[in-house]
Amino acid sequence: MEYRFCYMIKIYTIGVSGKGLDDIVAVMDAVGVRQLVDVRLWRASKFAPWAGGDNLERILGARYKSVPQLAPSADLLARYKSGVTDWAGYVREFNDILAVMAPEKLFTRDSLQNVCFLCMERRADKCHRRLVAQYMAQHFEDVSIIHL
Repeated sequence: MEYRFCYMIKIYTIGVSGKGLDDIVAVMDAVGVRQLVDVRLWRASKFAPWAGGDNLERILGARYKSVPQLAPSADLLARYKSGVTDWAGYVREFNDILAVMAPEKLFTRDSLQNVCFLCMERRADKCHRRLVAQYMAQHFEDVSIIHL
C-alpha cells in the first residue's frame, strides 16, 4: 500500500497599491508568508517608491524573489489599460501565455507553500496575480488561495 502525505498548499496574493512597506511585512509575518514572489512586469513604481524590487530585495533578502516571466507582456497590458482588450480577453490571453510558459515547473509543492504573489493592483479581482494563483491551483492538488 502506498501512502502519500498531503497537505493544503496556501498561496497568498497581495497588491502594493494603497499599502506601506510596514503593512506588507506585517501581514506577511502574520500569515506566515515564506516568500514574496514579485510578478510585476516593472519592479519600480512612482506611486510606491518603497515597493521597488531592489528595495524589497534589500529589506526581505531571501524572502523576496522576482519572477517577471509571470507578468503579462507589455503589449497585453497596454491593450488592456487602453481598453482595446477587455478583461475577458485579457484573462484568455494571459492564461494562454501561462499555459505555454508552464510556470508550475518553477515550483514544487513545498516551494509553493505559503508563497505570496505580489503585484501593484490594490484588489485581486482584476489583477494577473489572481490568475497566476488560480493557474497554480489547477496544477497542484489541495490549494487554497487567500488574497491579502
